[in-house]
Amino acid sequence: MKLSSNKIKLNFLFVIVLILVTFGSYLFIQKVYALQFIETDFFENQALSYRQRVEILEAKRGTIYDKNFNVLASSVQSYNVAVKSNDIDDLGFVSVLSSLLNLDEAEILKKLTENSKFFYLQRNVDYETGNKIKSWKFKGIHLEHSNKRNVYDSSTSNIIGFVDPDGNGIEGLELYFDTLLKGEDGELRYESAPNGAIIPQGEIKTIQPKHGEDLILSIDSELQYLSKDLCQDALKDTQAFMCSVVFANAVTGEILISAEESSTNNNYFNIDLISARANYEPGSSLKIFTIGSLIENGVVNENDIYLVEDKIEIIDGSCQEDFEGYKGCFRDFLKHEPINLSVKEIIERSSNVGTVKIVNDGNINEVEMFLKRFGFGSKTGVELSGESKGAFTEYKTCTTCLSSLSIGYSINTTQYQMVKAYSIIANEGLDLNLSLIRTNQENNNNKKVIDRNLAKRLKMLLINVVEGPNGTGKSLKMDDYVIGGKTGTSRTYLEGIGYSNDRFTTSFTGFIETSNGPIVGSVILWGAKGSPISEYVTGGSTAAPIFKTIVRNLLPSD
Repeated sequence: MKLSSNKIKLNFLFVIVLILVTFGSYLFIQKVYALQFIETDFFENQALSYRQRVEILEAKRGTIYDKNFNVLASSVQSYNVAVKSNDIDDLGFVSVLSSLLNLDEAEILKKLTENSKFFYLQRNVDYETGNKIKSWKFKGIHLEHSNKRNVYDSSTSNIIGFVDPDGNGIEGLELYFDTLLKGEDGELRYESAPNGAIIPQGEIKTIQPKHGEDLILSIDSELQYLSKDLCQDALKDTQAFMCSVVFANAVTGEILISAEESSTNNNYFNIDLISARANYEPGSSLKIFTIGSLIENGVVNENDIYLVEDKIEIIDGSCQEDFEGYKGCFRDFLKHEPINLSVKEIIERSSNVGTVKIVNDGNINEVEMFLKRFGFGSKTGVELSGESKGAFTEYKTCTTCLSSLSIGYSINTTQYQMVKAYSIIANEGLDLNLSLIRTNQENNNNKKVIDRNLAKRLKMLLINVVEGPNGTGKSLKMDDYVIGGKTGTSRTYLEGIGYSNDRFTTSFTGFIETSNGPIVGSVILWGAKGSPISEYVTGGSTAAPIFKTIVRNLLPSD
């Protein structure tokens, strides 16, 4: 019985072992079958993922041209030099890269110790240098294809802007048209051997990049360069903080010039806050609009006569010399005896007192609404980021604001706004859209801002400023062209000090009649302290000469 019991146990164990072996064999066969027939794709993909590499095919950023197809900014092939610290087994590359990239060896070694994995040693290395580095085949040194952005004309850099190391526009037209210019990157997927070489029979898949579109500007780069050069000379002659020039076709709205130049002597002046798209107090160049609002409403006409003294008090006693701050006192530029002047002559001479008397016969709300119709207080829509819309003072509780507004204070405007407003007068009262992009089309904005007859009357008043015997712009008179416009002079505001007594924001804004329609231009000098042609610092003695030189080069044979 004992043997029989052991035999039973042995048989039982044998059966158990047989079952386990059979079940294990079944599982093994099932797994082999799954690997062979069911999970093949998974493991093939796993193996492929270890061999597969993805290389970004960077889209080439579009080229920016001027109106005559001169290249202003373009992208050229370059490399980004990257380092994978974990892959480096020899520091022999340090001296070579130091020489080729003009980097200090100690700086390279420092970056190696600070970055344990991956870092860029230098971006946008020129193509030739990158290929030299590539030929050394240093382990751990990788070169990525990239596109380096080059701006070929520094005179246009203020409007073109710039891109960051990754090729994204971050200022100017590069930012405004970033999506259009940069396109869409593609990619190259391929199988590589452990040494990085492409496996010839391996899987290769290419998605071609969609290169960015080109941009053709309305800017004339030769005139842009000339304007910047003239501004450089003016900064020396006038000791101004900054000079800005904008010219535009008053029919199409295309901007031909938008140039800037700044001085390094700006201790009390925030140079970052001024440009053609930033605020300034326009001074006398606004008078044609404030007086124009009363002409439109029939309050005055060009021939009405006013007795004009050399000063006027809006607040009693404000013109007394011991009156603190002189608020409420308005003076003409030079002392003179009382004189009878027509509205036409008041604009011709740019009399502050005469203008204050005229505009005080009107209503401040009507004057403000008239200005807003010309675009003051609104962005022009020019294709640049950071454009200001300007600002009006809160007039309800201000007893002197109508007077100060009449002569171009108590309001902030931009140079683009001023060019647009003068273009409306020059182009028979029609609204227009300013643009830095070449269109080759007439202005498609047919909205009428003012009556054609009123535009013609205001235009004649501006021409008289240049052609009249006492005009503040008479230095601009030229036999070959009909020019109209207005000088502007206002005291410059200095940070931490207030309005300066010896620095002025001077300007001339006007138009030139041509066979293809009027062209409007504006020249502004911020903080001018002297004049090369006069003892007085005015728009006529500082900004007007720049305007005149540009006109001679703008239409040499018209």
